[in-house]
Amino acid sequence: MRYYFIELLACPECKSPLRTYYVIKEDASEVDVDVEKVRCSTWCGLHRKPADQVPIEECRKCVKRDIVEGVLICTNCGRWYPITDGIPILIDDKFRREKEDREFLEKNLDKIPVEVRLLMKKPPLPVKQ
Repeated sequence: MRYYFIELLACPECKSPLRTYYVIKEDASEVDVDVEKVRCSTWCGLHRKPADQVPIEECRKCVKRDIVEGVLICTNCGRWYPITDGIPILIDDKFRREKEDREFLEKNLDKIPVEVRLLMKKPPLPVKQ
């Protein structure tokens, strides 16, 4: 998932912007993209600040970066959504699969800092014994 998509994402449940995230794995590759066309218009996902405060030179670097594994968190309702193989899995609660959430957590929970885990309230995280 490219950072410039973050400003377009919203929580499927409460519709709040999904601007809180944690990157577990990132990749970079050369791309043939017109930076002026894909440049963030309101919110810079990479620098986590208003887009008009980010110089175009930073955008030229950003378009090459891709979030491969990570988690998006809604700070309004506490729901979390995995980013797997570069795809944000933004699924309404009634369609979420517990098995897939559990697999994601088993693979990645230890890589996510405690302060980020505390924001991830729904679905609840397993308690380590």
